[in-house]
Amino acid sequence: MILNSAVAGNLTGKGILTAQSSKHSIKSVMPGISAGLVNGVLIIIFQSAYAALIFSGDLAPFVSRGIGFMLFGAFVMGLIVAFTSSYAGTVTAPQDASTAIIALTASLIAIEMAAIASPEDVFATTVAAIILTSVFTGIFLMLLGWFRLGNLIRFIPYPVIGGFLAGTGWILVRGAIRIMSNTRVDLSQFFALFRGDVFIKWFPGLVFAVLLFVILRRTRHFLVLPGMIVLAIAIFYITLALSGTTIAVASQQGWLLPSFAAGISWQPLSPAEFLQADFSIVFRHGGSLATIVFVSIISLLLNASGLELIARKEINLNRELRSTGLANFIAGFGGSAVGYMSLSLSALGFRIGARHRISVFVSAGLCGLILISGAGISSYFPKFLLGGLLLYLGLSFLVEWLYKSWRKLPRIEYFLVVLILVAIAFMGLLEGMIVGIIIAVLLFVVNYSRITVVKNVLSGATFQSNVDRATPFQRLLKKKGDQLYILQLQGYIFFGTANDLLDEVKRRITNPDLEPLKYVVLDFRLVSGLDSSALNSFAKMKLLEETAGITIVFTGLNLALYQKFEVGEIVGVEESLFLIFPDLDHGVEWCEDQILAAEAVVEEYPAEDSGFDLFSSIFNVSMADLNENGNSRIIANRIFEYMEKKQIAKDGYLIKQGMPSTTLYFIESGQVTARLEGDIGKEIRLRTMGSGTVVGELGVYLGLPATASVIANEDCSYLSLSLENLKKMEREAPELASAFHKFITRILGERLVNNNKTIQALIG
Repeated sequence: MILNSAVAGNLTGKGILTAQSSKHSIKSVMPGISAGLVNGVLIIIFQSAYAALIFSGDLAPFVSRGIGFMLFGAFVMGLIVAFTSSYAGTVTAPQDASTAIIALTASLIAIEMAAIASPEDVFATTVAAIILTSVFTGIFLMLLGWFRLGNLIRFIPYPVIGGFLAGTGWILVRGAIRIMSNTRVDLSQFFALFRGDVFIKWFPGLVFAVLLFVILRRTRHFLVLPGMIVLAIAIFYITLALSGTTIAVASQQGWLLPSFAAGISWQPLSPAEFLQADFSIVFRHGGSLATIVFVSIISLLLNASGLELIARKEINLNRELRSTGLANFIAGFGGSAVGYMSLSLSALGFRIGARHRISVFVSAGLCGLILISGAGISSYFPKFLLGGLLLYLGLSFLVEWLYKSWRKLPRIEYFLVVLILVAIAFMGLLEGMIVGIIIAVLLFVVNYSRITVVKNVLSGATFQSNVDRATPFQRLLKKKGDQLYILQLQGYIFFGTANDLLDEVKRRITNPDLEPLKYVVLDFRLVSGLDSSALNSFAKMKLLEETAGITIVFTGLNLALYQKFEVGEIVGVEESLFLIFPDLDHGVEWCEDQILAAEAVVEEYPAEDSGFDLFSSIFNVSMADLNENGNSRIIANRIFEYMEKKQIAKDGYLIKQGMPSTTLYFIESGQVTARLEGDIGKEIRLRTMGSGTVVGELGVYLGLPATASVIANEDCSYLSLSLENLKKMEREAPELASAFHKFITRILGERLVNNNKTIQALIG
């Protein structure tokens, strides 16, 4: 029979067929078939154990139907995920963690209904709770995948996950001992567990679990687990034969689950049975059942991340959420408990060599075959073997989170894991989770409050605005720079960090070793948010501004932060003393202008009509350290002769970006700004330069085109020295040119020193 090419292509895309030779196809598929058979047998055993865990005690007579529910879930989930998963070897079935929660809830429902309802009503209520939980979990998982929220796992505190998994381990251990001994595990029944007839029932399971745990830690061979299961079964039946005990007697004595003898039966809950359930009790336990959604999300995403590392292949988390959600939604209507990816079985298939989806089809098909045939093979599994497997899983959780995490986690986080475990053991699963989350939030608040909200502490001496001022002005700003206190803030500001910020400002005000503080700049550019409780500290800062005689400047406020301050009447009201600037550069520029105005420095360096007095004064100050100030006025006068005095109107271009650099400019009066021009409407302010500053020197000295445009902010007058005149000066008066080059070098050197101080302050 010849396959249609489109069908063959589709099967190839699913990983069932390959466009290779028949011999090579069989060779590549055989490991997948082997892995599928091994995983299928293990799934049947585990689902039998999970069903026995849920349907125990008063629900024990219904365990055969329970196994049918679980195997139906394994069959349906396996097929759906095989078609839709982003990884070809994903094994999905009802899992231990969600089963442990359902088992705990089922036991509570049975206890609550024991005196008022028949066993059939208890069974119907329990299964209805399972159905609703699975369907709701499926819908929730599909929505998470649809809205691409697979990264939610990163927002859950790691110790909370650890404590929850440790608590799940305890629930599995307690349930396993209850299955084997038929005795409730709590403080009141603790000593009863060591009574001879009870102890002999659960001790073999403990031995099997410990041996399994120790051996699997030493070797990861894929035949170890199935081999130990076969060996345990063989030892059990050899012991029965040597003691002359029949299977029927062994079942009556509690060594086998008696209900298994009837065979596996999948009988979905009928509408009449579903309506027979007491939904008021189901809803009362809704909190515990809702945690299954949480468990499923965490477990699925953690398992997927772990499988990525093992298979060295990226897994689409959102696709896995949608795939698993659909599987649970459909399987839930058949009575199945919640399931998701099994990391151990998926990894087992990968290690065996399965690289195709056929391994998943085989394992799911084996579950379906047992389900349809109604085989009673499960009745031959010893009870201690099922309990031992559950005990092994529980011990694995406890060892991982109580023993190994001692060396991995900080002590406070380890304490949180233990606390959640104890809370789950004595209070319940939901209560333990609530306790853990509350404590995790409190620890987060405490730890976050220790992180300073101040990223950088600067002053006017170490940080200047992008305004290039004449040398005397720059030196004065450095001298008086401690009058300006700059705090670059970061992160999220709440009451604790805002109060620390207030204390920081107070300490600076009362510091006697520095210049009296006049200006405080708070830069909010890196602040992600502001809690309303923090507004009280800023209100106190407002009072501090009035009493200490300082001016506080806010910079970098986004709209959300501004609205917070506006609601708290910190800004946007008439009596507000805080000044607001769009960015740190303009805020610091305003403070620098106030410091210079207070010192009246402009009057010390007046610019006369000739322009010579200003140039001579700047030249004299710049060259003073070179002992050339004695004749600096004469030198300046001679240099001045090579310059031309010109004017430019507001918005005029002194330098055009990209044009050849042929002239050096000395700003006599007015102000210009260097701007980096990009696309239309996109400009970046680089520096603003006022009177007494030099512009364009780098382009002239390096012989490069202008890297930015220089535009007049207002009507300006300036002195220009063309490259032609500079070369003429070098030819006619070399000593004069040398002095001028030293003058330019001093200007560039001071800029470099200022930049280095700023960098040191930022990284120091």
